[in-house]
Amino acid sequence: MNIFIRLKYGLLMIFLAILEIGPIPIAAVIGLFVVIFLPRWFKDAVDKMYHSNDNKK
Repeated sequence: MNIFIRLKYGLLMIFLAILEIGPIPIAAVIGLFVVIFLPRWFKDAVDKMYHSNDNKK
């Protein structure tokens, strides 16, 4: 399951990098939003990504 989560977020980052070609820095705006507000969906995504490693030990 962990590989699918990482693949999903990796593909999302590639998509955001492609959008960066335009004049609006979308990834930087999203990153700034995450740093300032720490939304629940971001914390859940990080917890899901790293908590899935605990099951393998």
